[in-house]
This record gives sequence, structure tokens and C-alpha cells, in this order.
Amino acid sequence: MNAVLKRLLAVGATAALAISASTAIAPRATAAAEPDATRAANYLVKHLPTSGDGASASMAVALGLATTGQCTYAPAVRTLVTQIQKGAKAYLYPSGKLNQARAANLSLVVSALGLNPRKFAGYNLASLITKGLPKDGQIGPSKSAFSQSLGIIARKRAAADIPVTLLTNLLSQQDDSGAFGYEYPAGTFNADPDTTALGTLALVAIGQLKPQLNSAVAWAKTNQTADGYWQNYSPVDSTALIGSAMKAAGQSVTAARAWLGSVQRADGGFPNSLDDGTPSDALATANALYLITGKSALDVSLNLSKCPKSPPALPKSTASCTGVWVVIDRGNGQDTVRCATSYGTGMAALKSAGVTTRTMTTNFGPFLCQIQSFPSTCSSTSNTYWGYWYANPKVDGTWADWTEYGTGAAASKPVKGAAEGWLYGPWLNGAKPDLSLPPRGYAAAPVPTITGTAKKGQTLTVTPGTWTPKPGAVTLRWYRSGKSISGATKATYKLASSDVGKTITVRVTASGTGLQTLSRTSLPTVKVAK
Repeated sequence: MNAVLKRLLAVGATAALAISASTAIAPRATAAAEPDATRAANYLVKHLPTSGDGASASMAVALGLATTGQCTYAPAVRTLVTQIQKGAKAYLYPSGKLNQARAANLSLVVSALGLNPRKFAGYNLASLITKGLPKDGQIGPSKSAFSQSLGIIARKRAAADIPVTLLTNLLSQQDDSGAFGYEYPAGTFNADPDTTALGTLALVAIGQLKPQLNSAVAWAKTNQTADGYWQNYSPVDSTALIGSAMKAAGQSVTAARAWLGSVQRADGGFPNSLDDGTPSDALATANALYLITGKSALDVSLNLSKCPKSPPALPKSTASCTGVWVVIDRGNGQDTVRCATSYGTGMAALKSAGVTTRTMTTNFGPFLCQIQSFPSTCSSTSNTYWGYWYANPKVDGTWADWTEYGTGAAASKPVKGAAEGWLYGPWLNGAKPDLSLPPRGYAAAPVPTITGTAKKGQTLTVTPGTWTPKPGAVTLRWYRSGKSISGATKATYKLASSDVGKTITVRVTASGTGLQTLSRTSLPTVKVAK
């Protein structure tokens, strides 16, 4: 049984541009080897676990987002809290029996989110941690320093006393090398980076155990690779956890952070394997945020009660547009791509895209301070605001880079087919915004042609033509003098009595991931003869 399986069996997964002036936005990354917390957190918001993924997945991602300490992520965290509440009973009582290690994990999450661990989902989690423990103070169904450490840290964060048996049990699971680990098979010690990370944090939480803490730190230093990471079933998870523990113990984590930056994916997430092509993983990304932000299980905190009420959701994205595209990104993983059919100015485009706006008066003139009630308050002195950009389509269907507007949204003149971009964040100082572009268009989108004789009983055939790039899907629909013909969705259509005296057209609609949904309609046939 490997380390991760052993641990999961015990506790589950660890859980505004001034309208009259131009602006810019701060870059999302600094140095090539520096991991980016904003992009990682935004990845999580865009890949939130669902209730079906279980409470442990929601807990892990909630803690990852909490490491940022930013209320912009409160809406996503609140969604996760609701899922955790619904799944609390099943999580705490697997097979109908209390698992104290899971109570500790959940108590830690609840405390980190500024909620009451003594009154959560109908449970006193702080009490459940020590309920029914054996005489040796072992937390959880199996001997595990990981579970034991969780219990100590959770009781500490809940301002509850820590029974001495919890500590003595933990110390009994530290071997002569300084590592913490697990037993499998019985009597066989297995040193484990993740467990040593939690053990180190527990020792920091207790204090006055300098020899044991120094020993754990020494083991961690010895087992760190030359590249800066710790090898385990998931190097990102382990490096983030033990790195955050080392920082909490006063150690340098420069090498570990640099390595973490080198493996961050383009989508902002982190993989759970070093194999080439491994996609980003939510748990690995959530854990990576500990090391990126310099937080640990001891001090991760996002007090939801002090965060403003969640703003209204952005309207859903659209895939087709005959006017101007409008991209709105709150800078916290919440974004949308909309179409504006009225776009005399940038402000008109926002309204046409279906979002609300609010402006305020400043010494420099009107200032756009809110889009769809975000942020929660208007301020002309904040170091974050809505930045304003535009992008033009290229002949091959791709988009040119975002360019900073040189005028305000009340004076801008968007061009049909182009894109308006709004990104909330700090000043960029000339760098390009981390802002998504609309779906790609087509370099070639031919008008379909109809062949065949327009006569009752004859069959017409459509030739869609060659689209570039090749769409993911092409659908057809035949029309009789402009009215849709029921069931006529194939490449051929046999003319019937109801078609006589009418003209026939066919519409081809192309779509696909990352591509615009676009329709082309053929020229009409002559009137169908008898």
C-alpha cells in the first residue's frame, strides 16, 4: 500500500478604466521560475469540484483558495462550503462509524474559513476529534502520524486543549532519521514527505520541541532533490506541503518555489505527475498554493464573514456574434465572453452584452468602477480596477494580441468583428493582460451550394464546402421559403407536395471547442415545380 492510499484511507484527500482616460493592468507573473498564485487560484475557480466529487475534494480546493486571503475568491469558496455541509455526515461517518482524523481535517478547514468548528453542519468538530479515542490517543482508524498531526493542528486552530496523549503518540511515530511516516505492513516504518510535512507543522504548533523539530527539518533537507523538489507519488503535492512546513519552521524554500514555478502549466494549474503531457490537477494545484503564498495548515485563512456578499454571476458565454465580442474577466477565475449587437461606444457594448455598470465622478472625470456589481464597492483610490483593452481578428481566424485602449470607454468606437476586453486587477505597466480571447473564427467559411432539380419527387443535395479550420461539428437544416422543414437535417432532401411553388434553402452551422459557432445559408433554388 503506497503513501497516498494509506493516507486517504485514514482521512480522505487533504483536504475600471476611467471613461475619460487610459489605463493598464499588472502582469500575472514576474519571473520565469516564479510560480503564479493568481493563475493557480483562477484555475481552481474554473475547475471547482462538484458535490459528486465528495466533501474531501471541496475541502482541499477551499483551503487552496483560502491561502490567497482574497475575498474575490469568496463566491467560489462559499459554493464549496455548501457542498461540504451537505456531505459532512458521509465524510465524518464512513460506514456509519466516526473517523476522528476526518473530523480533524474538516475542523481545520472550517477554522481556516472563519467559521465555527463547534457549530458546523450540526457537529462540534473540535469535540469529535478526541471523541472515543483509545488510551494511546491515536487519531483515526489506523496508526498514522499524518492523522495525528491533523488532530493536533486542528485542535490548536480551534483553541481547544491538546491532550498529552496526542503528542506522545505523534512523537512515537518519528524515527531516528527525523522523518514521520506510516506503518505498513505492521511493524514496518515508511518515511513519507507528506507525513513529515504535517508532523513538522504539528511540532511548530506545539512549540518547545526543538530537538524533534530540528530532526524533522534535517531529514527534509537531506531528502530534497538537487532540482529543489521532494520525490513522492505526486512531487508537486509533496513539495508544496513539505516546503510550506519548512517555511513555517524558519527555513529557506527558494529552491522549492523555483522548481514549482518551472512545472506550472499554461492554464495556471499544476500536474500530479512529472510525466510529460500530464494535465493540471485540482488537488495538486490547491496544495501548490501553500508554498506559492507562503501559507500552511497553521495559518491559511480567508474569513468569509468579513468578505462582501457574493456579486451576481456573470451571464453565460456565447459562441456566435455578428457584432462586437465583449470579454469580461473578474481576475478571479470568473469570466465570460458575450456578444454586443449595439456598440457605438465601449459603454454601449457593455450594456448590449447584458451586464450592468456603475460609474463614479473623480477629479479626472467619470470612472467605470463596477461591472455586474463587481467589485463590491466603488473606489477611485484602490490599486485594482477595471482595465480596458481591444483585440482585432486576423485573416486566418485567430486573434491579434490584446492592445491597451488609448481612450476611455465612453469615447471609444469599437469595430464590428473586433473584441472589447475588461480585466479587473492592478496596473500592468505595459505588459500584456492575462485575458482570454473570444473563440477563433474561420479563414474560410463558404456558402453552401445545392445541386439537383427543383421538382416534386426529386432529391436535392447540399455541399457544405471546406471550412478552415475544420469545425468540430457541422449541422444542417433545410428551409421552405424561409421556414424550417421539420426533420430535414441530412445532406439530402426529397422534395414533397408541400414544397411545390416554394423555394428551398439550406443552412450549414459549424462549431467546435475554441471555435465560433457560425452559420452560412445557401442561395435559394427556383420555385419547386410539380
